Amino acid sequence: MVKKKKEEVKIEEIKAPLPPLSPLFSNVVAIFFHSDIVVLDFGFVAPSYREPHGIEDSQVARICLPWDSAEDLSESLNNAILDYKKKQKSKRRTKNKK
Repeated sequence: MVKKKKEEVKIEEIKAPLPPLSPLFSNVVAIFFHSDIVVLDFGFVAPSYREPHGIEDSQVARICLPWDSAEDLSESLNNAILDYKKKQKSKRRTKNKK
């Protein structure tokens, strides 16, 4: 019987550096749609102080979603807004009772 040498398998983990996660505040600059997707462009909108007074946009991100994901996002945002408004309303009521 011949004994085989065990082959050593060297597994190396390559770590990609992650950028620091800090909040980024921007506006929805444009929304486009096609038969298959919805495109959301986010960016910074700042008034121009030069003549003529226009708007200078700086695109930050473009998000492409299939329609079902866009509908889920819309519903989630709507629920978050309704929850926020409900909490604000109850805060005003308790503040007025004091």
